[in-house]
Amino acid sequence: MGRRPVVGALLLSATAGLTSCVPSHRMTPDLAPGRTCPDATATAWYLPEATGDQNRLEDWCRTVGPPVVVSEPSAGYGELQPGDDLAVISWNVDAGGGSVLAFLAAEHGLICSRGASRLAPGMPHFALLVQEAFRRSNEIPDRPSGPTIPRAVAEDARPGERLDIVEVASRCGLSLVYVAAARNGGQPRDGLREDKGVAILSTLSLEDVLFLELPYEAARRVAAAATVRDASGRRLRLVNLHLISVAGPSRALTTGNGSRLRQGLAVADALDHEKLATLVAGDFNTWSTRETTLRRLREQFPDSPPALEVGTHGSFPTDHVFFRTGSDDVGLVEDSYVRLDVSYHSDHHPIRVRVRLQD
Repeated sequence: MGRRPVVGALLLSATAGLTSCVPSHRMTPDLAPGRTCPDATATAWYLPEATGDQNRLEDWCRTVGPPVVVSEPSAGYGELQPGDDLAVISWNVDAGGGSVLAFLAAEHGLICSRGASRLAPGMPHFALLVQEAFRRSNEIPDRPSGPTIPRAVAEDARPGERLDIVEVASRCGLSLVYVAAARNGGQPRDGLREDKGVAILSTLSLEDVLFLELPYEAARRVAAAATVRDASGRRLRLVNLHLISVAGPSRALTTGNGSRLRQGLAVADALDHEKLATLVAGDFNTWSTRETTLRRLREQFPDSPPALEVGTHGSFPTDHVFFRTGSDDVGLVEDSYVRLDVSYHSDHHPIRVRVRLQD
């Protein structure tokens, strides 16, 4: 028999002990006492229930600018008609690396001319969920470098302008929800400070905006949620998130190495009271389609499509879509969930699915 069974038993016991000590993933709409950021009076927020998480997240929050919400597209894209498809795309754009304008033109036939922007004939309405979006603005606080000021995302050279997500939405006449999680470097670039986070851009109105500040795991992460509807009033909740990649040794010890699981369950917990059709998508930073985080989220979102067994970030399947129909007549279009072959200069490939708000 030897020592191997004994060692294995000890490792299992240690893992079980660590897992039982995993900090709570529960979420709350209430700021912890003494917390000043974010401004939860301006927009609805859910935050970690654990006070320790909120204390760590406060320092990060104070380094970024306020969220941007442009509820109505400035271009006249019209309403989504019952029975029409809505294309939902999730894409990590590598900060200024990915060319969003080139993507929109090539994949969705979008001609960007501010209020006169238009889709090519026959192209469906869309919602683009962007991770690693960046914003350039001197509304971002001027704060000294420190542990809450991460380095700027290293972008590969690409042709064309380097546009922040607010300018992209403005040029294309799209509605926009953007929320920053952290700074994009400590130094101004061309005289403007930068932060980075997630964004939702759409040809449709974005309503009922909600931000989810996820439990602290090595860095601050914030998810963004907004609702779209068709002309008959059927609604679809869109949720864009970017989970932590590597939490580090100290967090592995305190979370049982369940950092992504904890953040994913926090999103499900915050949305548990919502009964409408919900699509959650983003960069989950997963190494395999069999990670526990993905399995548990499929339990929470039972109408999700089968996982894409292809790499979206190199050979790793990091990007995913989850779905539940809720009480409305909404469903995914069969066989519409795909990875796009062109990355448009990002280090991630976009993924796309079609939703029909009258299944």
